[in-house]
Amino acid sequence: MIGPLKDLLSHHAWADAMFFHAWQKSGLLADEELRTRTDHQVSVQEGFLMVLKGDPAPFPERPLPSFQALKDRCEASHQIFRALGLGLDEEALARTVRVPWFPDPPCVISVSDALLQVCLHSQHHRGQNMARLKALGAAPKNVDYIIWLWKQKPEARWIL
Repeated sequence: MIGPLKDLLSHHAWADAMFFHAWQKSGLLADEELRTRTDHQVSVQEGFLMVLKGDPAPFPERPLPSFQALKDRCEASHQIFRALGLGLDEEALARTVRVPWFPDPPCVISVSDALLQVCLHSQHHRGQNMARLKALGAAPKNVDYIIWLWKQKPEARWIL
């Protein structure tokens, strides 16, 4: 499980970086729907990082962030996920964590399931965002896992 999960985390970072490149090139940086959905996606990533570290995971009310703020937060989250992924072993993956935003009944899951949720949740919203870019006349990117494999598992590039 360790190898595929580490690959999925690497693909996740690459795909998010590709989305931000497509969004930046689109000229739609102020689009409220893209900003709202991306803020949610990045906030959930940050929330799961807090859960994995054992910290409380609040989702504070705040103004809708700019494109650049979202990109910076997303990149910072992926740097932490990358470091976390380097230390994964079977014991660490089997450890359980409690997801506080599902209080009753308590949601207690393994670290491996938490990481899988982060990747799948982001994939869902990234797909919605790519569809939004296309609907608005921009050029979305194909960030399917198979594309990442075909390209020899490239690292995420956050700078154009």
